[in-house]
Amino acid sequence: MKNRFRTIDRDSRRRGLTLLEVLLSLGLFLGALAALSQLWYGGVRAAVQARLSTQAILRCESKLNEVVAGAVPLQTTSDTPFDDDASWTWSLQVEAGPHTDALLVTVTASHPGQSGLSSSQHQLRRLIRDPQVWTAAQQTTTEETTTP
Repeated sequence: MKNRFRTIDRDSRRRGLTLLEVLLSLGLFLGALAALSQLWYGGVRAAVQARLSTQAILRCESKLNEVVAGAVPLQTTSDTPFDDDASWTWSLQVEAGPHTDALLVTVTASHPGQSGLSSSQHQLRRLIRDPQVWTAAQQTTTEETTTP
């Protein structure tokens, strides 16, 4: 009978996990959780930057088209907020172009965020004809045709 109790006693000791096994598995779980959280944060950061970059490009294109169409005066401005979202600002720089009748127009759209995660900036450049040259040529043509 004594032999019978020893086998039951040995089996009862092996049923649970030791403290070392629990701590080891907990350490592995926490390490994997930390790695996955870093991957998740990297994905969120990339998604936010892609969204802000796309918005900056669209806002630059829109403002540049307004300048070319004449809806926005062709003069240098800086840090002007957009009408639809005041957190976005735009700047316009007008420089002399490589030709006498051309202007180099640079539009910059920027979103200054609280951290590097939420800040974005994009810049577009375009050569356009100087409207003053066009207006002067039109006035000269009009004066020549009206005076016989």
